[in-house]
Amino acid sequence: MARGTYRFVPRPADTEHQHPYLVFDGEDRLHFYLTVFAKEATAQLSVGTVRTYLYAILPFFTFLDTDRWQQRAACGWDAAPDAVRQAVDDYLVQHLRCKVRQHRQGFQLVSITQGTRSTIHVFLSGLKFFYRVMKQRGCYSFANPLVDPVSALHAMIEEEPEDRGEYPHMPDCSGVEPPRYKMRLSDSYFKLEGEEWIPQVVDDPALPGRVLAGGQLLNWRLREECVTRILFESGGRVSEVTGLTVGDWVARGILQEANAFSKGSHGTRIKFLRFSNDTGKLLRRYFDEERRGSDPNGYTLADYVELSKRHQIDLSTVPLFLSGRGTTLSANTFRENFWNPACQMAQIDVDIHQCRHWYVTAAVRHIYETARAEGEVKRRLRELIEYMKWRQGWQTIECYEHYFDVIRHAEIQNAVHQKLDESLKQGLAERRRSPTRGSKAAPDPAVQSLTHLLESDPDFDFLCSMGGHTHAS
Repeated sequence: MARGTYRFVPRPADTEHQHPYLVFDGEDRLHFYLTVFAKEATAQLSVGTVRTYLYAILPFFTFLDTDRWQQRAACGWDAAPDAVRQAVDDYLVQHLRCKVRQHRQGFQLVSITQGTRSTIHVFLSGLKFFYRVMKQRGCYSFANPLVDPVSALHAMIEEEPEDRGEYPHMPDCSGVEPPRYKMRLSDSYFKLEGEEWIPQVVDDPALPGRVLAGGQLLNWRLREECVTRILFESGGRVSEVTGLTVGDWVARGILQEANAFSKGSHGTRIKFLRFSNDTGKLLRRYFDEERRGSDPNGYTLADYVELSKRHQIDLSTVPLFLSGRGTTLSANTFRENFWNPACQMAQIDVDIHQCRHWYVTAAVRHIYETARAEGEVKRRLRELIEYMKWRQGWQTIECYEHYFDVIRHAEIQNAVHQKLDESLKQGLAERRRSPTRGSKAAPDPAVQSLTHLLESDPDFDFLCSMGGHTHAS
């Protein structure tokens, strides 16, 4: 009987055990070690991180149970480090579409390709943490296979006491806050190649529809649809969207725009988010119907506006999106309980931050397709930078421009190929129209040269036979 996939479920509220998640294998049997891992990880990490790790590593355990080569090698998660590393190598190449090569110092360099899934960082971190927990609990009798002993030794030697707890440096164009400490050497056996931060370009016009379709299968309500649509249509971060207030929306006319804070603005509204007219209508419907049921006061949008006019309420304190308990909908709650399950249901691997990249990609593509002059391109790109509130605007734009440079050159190549095809067809047509019997016309030197090359090619007869022809000398 074919095995299914590994899965996990939250602990039912009416049970006595203290395991936050129960993990089941492909035959719906409780997986003891992964369940223990989930409990230990929850004690050390946030609930959202543990769920993210489980989503990332469970497909690997499914791979170990279902891949015929892993079955022939009798490789389970508790195998010796060399066997586990080979299985991880196979999984990275076959399922995560990476390129893996050995570094001269012994560890493996993992290169990201166009088909690589965005969860590769989470997968490697989660699996490494799993083996750390299993080692600590005495469930794995070998050294952590995801730790490179040579790199770990170097890290111990180079690390001074005052350097403990340091954070890795991120380039300015990433938009991350200035780092507090310098970089530390990684002890991972599988290291991602390249240190430069590059925005992920998402160029699938159907992506928003696929996410929303996954949400429909999970019976999403108006709130989830509104948040998702604003994410794709505005390019805002999930924290910026879920952090909107009624005051942010009212301040810009209760139509298609809302004031918003930005990363590093400490809550100060320094930007705005713009979305479609249809989403604005959907948002008003959500507010007066679904949200009203969760509002502790049961107010409609008109009620709040009237109270504000009478100076009886500060709309900047009223959340736009509410949880079922009547509190502000948090970014983590939306990500973990709605976005990730919808993507899983739609069978796509998309981090929620890719909504922002999707918006920028669509905007840059539209600018290049519709601008009539180079000056207009620069002006509209400058407007995009101002709207997104990027600190290192032109550096970020360059990353997207490099992507479109490749696209534009591919279009040029397609045009060249088309002209070449037309030329070949024209040449063949002219040859068919030329006399073939008793003709005294001089042979074409180019044709003679080509014929000579083909006759001297030892593989030409083989190619002819494959096509059902024979080549006479």
